[in-house]
Amino acid sequence: MPTPRMIRRFVLQGAVALLLLLACPLLRGSAEAAITCTLTGPTLTFGTINIFASSTTSGNATLTCTTTGQAQTFYACLSIGTGTGGTTASNRTLAFGANTIPIQITGGASWPSQIGNGTSYPMEGVVSFSVPRQSSYTFPIVVTIPAPSPLPTPGTYASTFTGTDFQAYWDTTSHATCAALVSAGTTTIATGTFSTSAIVANQCGVSATSMNFGSASLLTAALSATAQVSVSCNATLPVTIALDNGATGTGPTNRLMKAGGNSIQYGIYKDSAHSQPWGSTLGTNTATSTGPSATLTAYGQVPIQAAPTPGSYADVVGVTVTY
Repeated sequence: MPTPRMIRRFVLQGAVALLLLLACPLLRGSAEAAITCTLTGPTLTFGTINIFASSTTSGNATLTCTTTGQAQTFYACLSIGTGTGGTTASNRTLAFGANTIPIQITGGASWPSQIGNGTSYPMEGVVSFSVPRQSSYTFPIVVTIPAPSPLPTPGTYASTFTGTDFQAYWDTTSHATCAALVSAGTTTIATGTFSTSAIVANQCGVSATSMNFGSASLLTAALSATAQVSVSCNATLPVTIALDNGATGTGPTNRLMKAGGNSIQYGIYKDSAHSQPWGSTLGTNTATSTGPSATLTAYGQVPIQAAPTPGSYADVVGVTVTY
């Protein structure tokens, strides 16, 4: 028969084992209830943009949610604020020092409106997705740079959205609107970072008005007309402007306006005396100027020639600016 001391030891061991058995289910039940969500954003790089046209780049923000318990349905709204390059959530820009380029941030085809923080533009949502154990929702992000005006200074422009400027509000309780979800007492916030940048290089653009010689019955006297060739640059740059020979011409003074199979010869010159042909041979008959802006006059002349067949004659001359 065991001594009294031995009996007390057996009883103590039994009590410890019982407590451990009771504690284990409690610990396991707490772990199964854990729910977490993380938000990751893209790094969107435009590269070198064309400052005379709009530019677009796109990527995805991902809200990843995990539950260690039963499957859950998550409800979420994406909020995007001002960013480091902007001044307000409704004036988002890429910045290079004190220089800025306006940008627009949308959700692409699924959310064509701009995505805001609820005070400038609406948040994107409410979206919902099921999470059995771990799942994610993808928010497409499209950043557009409209054709800038005024032309931006050369440099690397950027903006970063992080913290309160890039966050997702989420809940496992359904809400009809983002405003309702954000104000709910059960809502949780996941923050992340997304950034976007663009390079602006030295660039020039060129435009021209039409050259109209009017109407004439016979070409027994020369006809004259002018057009304006305008160059715009984003820096002070020396520029060279070349004019090609038109669709079927063979030289600066032997361009041809056509009406079907018929033609009228004409030339384009750099001076009103029609003594300096304007062509495309660099250093010989091209024109020069200096940006950021310049306007040059092109002087056209139709010389005396045999009367052409009646009709409407036209040609297209290409203008090239080199800088």
